[in-house]
Amino acid sequence: MTELPAGYLLRRPVDADAEGILKLLIACDIEDEGHPDSTLEDVKADWGMPRFDRDRDSWIVVGPDRDIVGYAWAWDRVPHVDVQADVHVGPSLRSGPIGAALLGLVETRAREHVTAAPRGTAVELYLFAKVESVLARLLESRGYQRVRTFLRMTIELTKGYPAPFTPPGIDISPFRRGSDERALQDVIEDAFADHFRFAAEPHEEWVARRVGHPEFDADLWLLARDGEKVVGGILPYPFGELGWIRELGVRSGWRGRGIGKALLLQTFRTFDERGWKMVSLGVDAANASGATKLYQGMGMFVEERHDLYRLEVRP
Repeated sequence: MTELPAGYLLRRPVDADAEGILKLLIACDIEDEGHPDSTLEDVKADWGMPRFDRDRDSWIVVGPDRDIVGYAWAWDRVPHVDVQADVHVGPSLRSGPIGAALLGLVETRAREHVTAAPRGTAVELYLFAKVESVLARLLESRGYQRVRTFLRMTIELTKGYPAPFTPPGIDISPFRRGSDERALQDVIEDAFADHFRFAAEPHEEWVARRVGHPEFDADLWLLARDGEKVVGGILPYPFGELGWIRELGVRSGWRGRGIGKALLLQTFRTFDERGWKMVSLGVDAANASGATKLYQGMGMFVEERHDLYRLEVRP
């Protein structure tokens, strides 16, 4: 266990810490990206993930002035098998021992999942780190492997974008809460079935993590139908002053017909009409479907790069 500097306290977060955690995240955003990129709603959404328990899965470090200077969490996105974690340390303290202390706690929590994991399955811990960052170097020093690069792609709507359209034979319509959830999940999981780290979710969890998000807005979600069959879908969210596209997918048998492009362009228009100036999404740089080229062709550019690191807790 890495010791904390004198005067620093490690404890579990409580509801009243949400604002302090957000303050820390925004300080990290400004240091790394030049602008805030975190919201209170996202902090609370992380705490509401299935199986997540703050008294078991999260930690904060409080400084002598009582400000929160470190925050980490670990969540088994696939129960006991695939653990996703985050570690955040205030910019002025990143070169010290706080990051290593929090990472050690995350690793210990990941190892606790081994006893509950199915026999014969690997247990893996994953963290994202900005390219060539202090965290990236810390992960590499502890035996993590860089396995993927993910891109954040953005469009500035004020600079223009192609006109929305509807592909022949396809109907694009709003999401109907209470009736479209199952069909939309089927589309998204079909679209991502061959992607890195794909794992199907129980329907109740899938709905809770998306419809239950504090920023969920049913009027933003769109479905593409071929007759009565849902063949595409897009799940956008308002994210501060930014429009964020969480997922965009088209069934394998309907690709190549412009359905994904049509859904994306309609979303650009909707955000534009609401006064948002930028829309972003995340994409695997190694995506084999050609998504990166599709987004670039519509005016999106690479704004950020983050590497995904993996530690084999149990091979």
